This record gives sequence, structure tokens and C-alpha cells, in this order.
Amino acid sequence: MTDRFKRQLVLGLSVLFTGVASIVLFSQIAQTSDIKNRNDLYQELLERSGKLNRDLPKLLDRQTRFERAEVMNYGMRFIYSLVGVDKYQHNVEDIRQQLEPAMLRQFCESEALNYYREEAEFLIIRYLDRSEALLFELRFTADQCAA
Repeated sequence: MTDRFKRQLVLGLSVLFTGVASIVLFSQIAQTSDIKNRNDLYQELLERSGKLNRDLPKLLDRQTRFERAEVMNYGMRFIYSLVGVDKYQHNVEDIRQQLEPAMLRQFCESEALNYYREEAEFLIIRYLDRSEALLFELRFTADQCAA
């Protein structure tokens, strides 16, 4: 091998090594940034649930009590009790069909829920009956508002 060829080989390997190192470094920075953003989102959701839960449970109207808010996998779950409903005496599917369109509209249009539309991955609304048995859950994402 000539000296010129050796220099070109070393230079080529140096460029290759620098390129690979740059790619690895960039991907680690991007991944760290994603993790930090996800951690910040989770922390913000925890803070919001804590603030909400200070004043709960609270009767919202004659039929609905807001029990608590919980953070769930980068989303939020609100738990409500329907105080006049018994799971075994009412048609749960009829109740769901009545509530779902109104709650979706509320999720999409309410200024109070703007943070959950824009930042959280989803919002789940869980309904319980008067004895705290699960009736059903509604799951909303921002994509549903655009449709």
C-alpha cells in the first residue's frame, strides 16, 4: 500500500466513524428529549389530577357525582357515579347511547378540557352505578374531534 492510499483509507474511516458517532449521538439526544417530554406530560397530568381530587367527590347535579381523576398511561381517567342508576335495574347500553354524544361534544368543545385534547393521549370517562359497579367507559382522543 502506498502512503497516499493509507491516508485516504484513514481519512475515509475517520469520516465513516464520525458519521456513525454523530448518528448515534443524535438518536440518543432525540430519544432523551422524547422521554423528557413524556415525563413532563406525566408530571403535569399528576398535578392536574391532584388539584381536581382535592375537591372530590362532588355532586355535579342530582344524578352525577364526580368521584376522582386518575392518570393512566399519559392520559386521564375521570370517574363518575350515576347516583340514581343501578346496573341491574337499568339498561346500561341505553344510558351509554344517551351520554356518549354529549360527552364527546363536551370533550371536543369545552375550554376546560382543552389541555386533555391537545396534550394528553386520551381521556377516559368511567361511569359507575350507585353501588360503584362499573357501567361503562368512554374513551376520547383528539382525532375524534377532527372527524
